[in-house]
Amino acid sequence: MTHLDCESPVTAIGSLAFIYDIKPEQLVDFFRRFDIDEHYEANKPDLAGHDETRRLLENRFGPPKKHITRTYWYHLTRTERGASFDDGLLPLNAVLPRVWQMLLRVVSGSHHAERLLNMYEQGVENFHYNLKAPDPLHWGPYTMLVKGIGACATSVGNHDYLQIPEIVEDICSGYATRFGESIQSMVERALVPTVVKFWSEDQEHLYGLTSAIYYAYLSNRGLALSGLANTCFDGNGRTVPKDRIVYVEQTNA
Repeated sequence: MTHLDCESPVTAIGSLAFIYDIKPEQLVDFFRRFDIDEHYEANKPDLAGHDETRRLLENRFGPPKKHITRTYWYHLTRTERGASFDDGLLPLNAVLPRVWQMLLRVVSGSHHAERLLNMYEQGVENFHYNLKAPDPLHWGPYTMLVKGIGACATSVGNHDYLQIPEIVEDICSGYATRFGESIQSMVERALVPTVVKFWSEDQEHLYGLTSAIYYAYLSNRGLALSGLANTCFDGNGRTVPKDRIVYVEQTNA
């Protein structure tokens, strides 16, 4: 079985070395000798950085010797401490009622409780919420190839899911619009950053090699990650089963 796992630079190097049938040290040495800025200045290639890095790597080591049979993915979110995901990683239509119940628990005992319940029953005045909630195209679940991309969400142009999930932010925005008061800080304080690692062997999800190469390159050079060093998983409205989840990791923030 050939895995692609970008949990860390070390796991990425190990995965790539196995895929290309080379030693990890050879890959690290290649990355350390290759300066992408100098290469672009001298050669002005047409390809984007991730594609050019893969092209040069395969010029040196040849094409992949093994086909990826399992890819590991990382779902980044913020939820209640102790969340176990016993029902798997759910798409938006299935998880949304649970999100509302979670938010109602967060504001329980405050003057926000009755207001939020009314909004739950009457509807949310937020474009993004009303775009996503009824449309299977937006149900995911969505996850990342690179676990560490969550630590630099803003700089790579991503939403910061570890700070607040999009749908929760949409609800909070709708609340502020309707009642002129924000609950977002209260919600963020009550929840904790959470990473769910799982695997997929479905053919449609066995991609990400080019991004993984670029992630390993940038990490080993000590360079800042970019959006090209990551790609995303879309569950297309299907639950990720519990038995595919490797771990649920929660931190303080």
